[in-house]
Amino acid sequence: MTRLSLPILAALTAAMTLSPLVVSAQSQRPATSSTNVPAAIEMAFADLPATSSSSSSALFETPAQSSITTQAAPRVNQPETGARPFSGIAVAAKFGVAGVGFDVATPLVRRRLNLRGGASFLSYTPSTITTDNVDINGNIKFKNAAIMADWFPFGGWFRLSGGATIYNNTGLNASLSVPAGQSFTLGGTSYYSQPGNPVTGTGVFAFGGNKVAPRVTIGTGNMLPEKGHFRFITELGFQYFSQPTVVYNVSGNGCTGFVGGVYTNCGPIPQGSVTSEQNKLQNDLKDLRFFPILSFGLSYRIH
Repeated sequence: MTRLSLPILAALTAAMTLSPLVVSAQSQRPATSSTNVPAAIEMAFADLPATSSSSSSALFETPAQSSITTQAAPRVNQPETGARPFSGIAVAAKFGVAGVGFDVATPLVRRRLNLRGGASFLSYTPSTITTDNVDINGNIKFKNAAIMADWFPFGGWFRLSGGATIYNNTGLNASLSVPAGQSFTLGGTSYYSQPGNPVTGTGVFAFGGNKVAPRVTIGTGNMLPEKGHFRFITELGFQYFSQPTVVYNVSGNGCTGFVGGVYTNCGPIPQGSVTSEQNKLQNDLKDLRFFPILSFGLSYRIH
C-alpha cells in the first residue's frame, strides 16, 4: 500500500463514520445551505507529497510570477573590433617609381574592403640628356595623390584595387642649349648653332595633362590585419593619363649652311621646326599615358 493510498483510505473511513451525523445535520439545515468539504479530506490532501503540491501550485501561477523565474535571454555577441565601417585606421610608409610617400586606410567591410588614400613625392635632377645634339638639363618632379578601394576577394593578403589619381603633377622642367657651332636637328631640319647667338630655350614635359586619372593595381598585404599591427605591403599597376605634352620655347639663331668656315642663312629657328619637334617627342612618349605604379612599404595599424 502506497503512501498516497493511506490518507485516502483514512478520509473515506472518516466520511463513513461521520455520515449519520452529516445526514442529521443536513435535515436540520435550511435547503439553501451548502455542504462543506469534510475536514478529514482536507487533511488527506494536505498530507500528499510535497512534489505534488508544488506541481499543482505551479499550474496556478500568474504570468507575473512566472516571469520572475524565467531565465534571462543570452546576450547578443558584440561585433568584433574592426567590424564596423571606419572603426579602425592604419598608416603606411612606401617608396617606388613615383618616389616616397604614405598611405592611410580604414575598413569598410571587415576583411574584405578597405578605403585607402595616399600621396607620393619625388624630385630628381638627372645628368644632361642629349637628343639630336640638343642638351637638356632639368628637374623631374613626381607629385601625386590618389584614393583607392582595396578589395580582398579571399579575405587574406591578396588584394585588387581601383580608384583615381586625384592630383597629378608629374613632369620635367628643363633648359635647352646647343653649344656654339654645334650642328643639331629640330623638326627634321639640320641647323648650326650660330656662334654669336647660340640656340637656347626651355622645355616642359608633362606626363599626363589630366589632373584626375583612373588607376588599377594588384597588391599584397592588408593594412588592417585581424591580428598584430605591422604588415609588409606591395602594389603593382598603372594609372591612365592623357597624352603627354611637350612645349618648347627656343631662342637664338640657327644657320642652315656652313661653307668655307662661314655660317650662312642664319636666323631665328622657324616655329614650324619647333612644333614639328614637339609633336615628334609627344609621339615618342605616347606610351606613358599608361604610367606605371610600383611601390613597396610597411604599414602599421593604429587601432
